[in-house]
Amino acid sequence: MQIVKRFIPIVALLMSASIGLAQQIPLSAGFVLGGANYLGEIGGKYEPRASLLDTDIITTSPTFGAFLRYAANDRVRISGEVNYVHIRQADRNAQDPARQARNLNFRNRMVEFGFRTDFTVFQISDRSGNRNFARPGRLSVKGFVFTGAYGVMHNPQAQITHDPNNEWEDRWYDLRPLRTEGQVEEYASLIAAIPVGLGIEFGLGYGWILGVEGSWRSTFTDYLDDISGMYANPDYLSPLAEAISSQANEATIAAINDPASGNVYNHQYNEGGTFRGNPETNDSYGTIQVTLARTIDTRSSFERALDRISRRR
Repeated sequence: MQIVKRFIPIVALLMSASIGLAQQIPLSAGFVLGGANYLGEIGGKYEPRASLLDTDIITTSPTFGAFLRYAANDRVRISGEVNYVHIRQADRNAQDPARQARNLNFRNRMVEFGFRTDFTVFQISDRSGNRNFARPGRLSVKGFVFTGAYGVMHNPQAQITHDPNNEWEDRWYDLRPLRTEGQVEEYASLIAAIPVGLGIEFGLGYGWILGVEGSWRSTFTDYLDDISGMYANPDYLSPLAEAISSQANEATIAAINDPASGNVYNHQYNEGGTFRGNPETNDSYGTIQVTLARTIDTRSSFERALDRISRRR
């Protein structure tokens, strides 16, 4: 009987350790849903890329994805992510008359994948663990900032909006193989991006976590919108590339009715060189997303049973 009494504290200690260890494996999985926008050569205000205020809210497009997160400790966690991001814009939405007269457009349906690290800024919660299975009704709040590295598969497309002779189909054309600026080689379809952002999360109990986050991606390309340098000599372009690369026309310029829009010749190739975009700055894009995640319960059935016993006490 004495031996049994001696072992009771040891068993209790092992049970507590098992429960504690189970609650220290902080994995969570979830999905995101939100909107995306971009800053580049197409659309925008008078100072494109000047600030996030230059983004055009009417062209916000959908984004969604999924993630798996590991919390290294209370302050740092690492996520693996896969996201679909759609960005689009057209010069008709610009405030600059010259950009309106250029009359270009694009969309880019991208898939980004990679890792990011979150750093907790503040946290109001039960510090007994991230699982929150033991106290399912308790609310927690966490604010954080993050950065990381993404690979991005992208494929810009455009429509031909000026087609007086009805030569072309009314559809979206892939731009990269057309080399619309006379590139010797196609620009890369896989690029790198650096996300920087912040967010806030609310623990809802039973392991569920609801969050809102916003982030901006700096990229290493100026071709998300297929525009970077100068108009190419049409003698070296295919008919389709020529039709897409320069879409300024008299009707559009007349409708703008502003001397600052220039004329058609200001928006097409000439021997002296005419800039189509700004090659000194890269394109960027950002998202605002709602996240819903659930902590993964990796405990064994035995550990869960011990947890239930401890809560009954």
